[in-house]
Amino acid sequence: MKASLSHNCILYSLVSIFLLLTICQIVALQQQEIYAENQNNVSSNNITDIEAFNPTKKIKIVLEDTEIEIAPGKKIKTWAFNGTVPGPPLRFTEGENVSILFVNKGLYPHTIHFHGIHDDKNDGASPFIMPGKSYTYNLTAEPAGALMYHCHVPPVSEHIRMGMYGALIIDPKDKPLKPAKEYYMVSSEFSTDEKNVTKFLADYYPINGYAYQYMNYPLEINQGDTLRLYIVNEGITIPVSIHLHSSIFDVYPSGLLSNEPYQAQSIAVAPGDATIVEAKWRYPGNYMFHSHGFQEEHGNMGKILVKENNNSTKLTKSVSMFDWQYDLQKKLQKEN
Repeated sequence: MKASLSHNCILYSLVSIFLLLTICQIVALQQQEIYAENQNNVSSNNITDIEAFNPTKKIKIVLEDTEIEIAPGKKIKTWAFNGTVPGPPLRFTEGENVSILFVNKGLYPHTIHFHGIHDDKNDGASPFIMPGKSYTYNLTAEPAGALMYHCHVPPVSEHIRMGMYGALIIDPKDKPLKPAKEYYMVSSEFSTDEKNVTKFLADYYPINGYAYQYMNYPLEINQGDTLRLYIVNEGITIPVSIHLHSSIFDVYPSGLLSNEPYQAQSIAVAPGDATIVEAKWRYPGNYMFHSHGFQEEHGNMGKILVKENNNSTKLTKSVSMFDWQYDLQKKLQKEN
């Protein structure tokens, strides 16, 4: 009797092991099929679709695992587009065909998801771009306004907190905006705890990746001229409530130029949303701007220098300060 029970136990164990190995093999095969399908998708979008798409502009974005400085003497590990957090500001004209080559030099799968209108192959939710692989996104720039881009591999909140995001600005094609001096602002969140990157309360809430940078390098505008701010919130937890001192300003809701602007004293921007602000100052001087509340005490604050306009000259065309801002960001984030 005991021998029979022992024999049955051994037989049961062998069958269980066989079934477990079979299940593992099936799962492995399914994963290989998914990976192969992803790579086939990568190949087809990189070759066939580009030729048919006929882009007028081509851009390359490289993802790298790196380390950047986010405040004086404070460095963190990041997953960075082109070596910076946020990544480079992208600016196109409405209706323009753009091809963006994404190269993943990191250790994990990644994508780029662009806010706006496009088909599923260029949405950035799939396929996942594996380490060492590349993918080309073909976009027709629309709609006009302040948008954003970011990684969309789960957990998305972790990939965003690690630095994979940037501003996407699309200028209107047929309805030029009034002359203004233009700046972009990407509000975001950094955790210095590598074991808890997505903790609810972050340690820093910088603008354009470096805490308080515009306190030392203020935005500048002449008295009476229009300052235009393209603001996106790439945080994952709480809104930013943008307030400009000594000004009541015009706001384009959700950053879309198709929306009617309204006047505001502060404007709340939820995570994943945007706004466009147009402001003027009656009096020259140094004025603060910041997110009203907790974030301003953790990096989200700067200055606007309003210069006296003795000659009463006015802007006759818009002036973009994007290059100045991105050069400053790169300089600060790479400081030793």
